[in-house]
Amino acid sequence: MKYSIDFRHLPQGAAEPVDNTYPVDFQVGDHQTAVIPEIGDLVAIPGEETGMRNRPLYGRVRSRHFRYQLGHCYVTITVEDVPDHEWSQAGG
Repeated sequence: MKYSIDFRHLPQGAAEPVDNTYPVDFQVGDHQTAVIPEIGDLVAIPGEETGMRNRPLYGRVRSRHFRYQLGHCYVTITVEDVPDHEWSQAGG
């Protein structure tokens, strides 16, 4: 099964997440493996390359949505802001 994974940012105090500038952060083919973070995990995705996420994203996974369609799984992961002290406690 192929996977397309997108991370969305939920700013502190916001009711709705903000879409990334690119609709898919990365894709995984039939013979590749990817780690999909669990709800509650802290994630850090730097804004690096053109064609990928061009805005950094740091926070805690709030939700994961999986949509399956004809041998393809579309994953949307919402990441919410966390206080800076949580990052120092995580050791990251």
